[in-house]
Amino acid sequence: MPEDNTSRGKRKYSGILSASIVSFSMNSTLRFFIPVLIPLLVSTLHITVYMGSLLITAYWVGYTIFQIPAGIISDRVGVSKVAKISFILMAFSFSLFYFFRNSYIAIFIIQVMLGSFSATVYVSDTSVVQKWLPVSTRATFVGIYQTGFFIGASLGEYLILRTLSISFWFTFISIMSILVFSGILNFIFIREPQQIIKERHGNIDRRIIYVAMIRFSAGFTYIGFVTLFTTFIVFDHIVPYSNAYLYAWIPAAGGLITSPIGGLISRKMKNGKPLVSILPVIALAGMIIYINFAPLAAIFIISFMTGVLYGLYAGPSMGMASDFSGSDRNLASSSSILNFSSQVGGTVSPLLIGFMFSIYGNFQLAFIIVAIISILTLIIPLIRLTV
Repeated sequence: MPEDNTSRGKRKYSGILSASIVSFSMNSTLRFFIPVLIPLLVSTLHITVYMGSLLITAYWVGYTIFQIPAGIISDRVGVSKVAKISFILMAFSFSLFYFFRNSYIAIFIIQVMLGSFSATVYVSDTSVVQKWLPVSTRATFVGIYQTGFFIGASLGEYLILRTLSISFWFTFISIMSILVFSGILNFIFIREPQQIIKERHGNIDRRIIYVAMIRFSAGFTYIGFVTLFTTFIVFDHIVPYSNAYLYAWIPAAGGLITSPIGGLISRKMKNGKPLVSILPVIALAGMIIYINFAPLAAIFIISFMTGVLYGLYAGPSMGMASDFSGSDRNLASSSSILNFSSQVGGTVSPLLIGFMFSIYGNFQLAFIIVAIISILTLIIPLIRLTV
């Protein structure tokens, strides 16, 4: 580690990484809170699936718009300070769900707030994780950090749906309690290396736009699919909503296995980071197309594989934020550009999928169109970053 190579320094980083993973896990749990409740909200609020998809889009609008401002603020103020403040604001936004859960407009506004503060949590946390390490090892440890997404998206969805069978109050208290615990870890462990303060800013490499295109493609395909997965399996009559908790975790669970592996693989290959970022996303898009024609018994296996492929891509793609940042003083800004691109895809695709479902009554054509757009977007990055 740049600042301290002693065992004490390693223990300090272990605390930072662990706290960041827990923080990201809760961040991901909150972003999937409303998506897994869409079938219930459609019934209780008397809204359409399209209006339900707008609630998902509301989160991603806030998350997307605030990405780049979050990066700039984090670089100027300090990533550790911003991480702690934004986590408090994120938890506060979530607490409002209990009081306004019966108002569609209020839920929409809360989703925008939650997305905005969640963006700042992610950008600051991922920057802290990278700043403590040499550039050569960052993709690997970003991959480890990214397991927080898959923990939150799989176990979080299961927890929400399982506790909901008891009562909404029990669900709310369960999530809020874990949020408080995560916040305490955040305040105890998250620190920023002192030597970063002395570095000059430098210029972000323009080639980061090609990495941004990869991130857009992955977000457009996977986030659209995973956020509407519960709605997909319920409204396509694959499983009843009462049993959805048994399956909601599947698309994200695969990433728990492969997220740390993607960074390791990319270190051993020529053009490793671009290739290990692009090829899994192409395969992921193919899976989304095939799921429309697969037998019922294979749907959950294919869904699991989408998480496996997204996990491989996650570490190398965010690890390239360091490669194109110009200096670690710009790391939060370059990270925010990449995540902004991913979330633009994640904002548009649920809206597109929900809109097409409202017209055709199924997800088939929407999944195919999303996958094709994703593959076409990858052509230029594949040429510019690997040839």
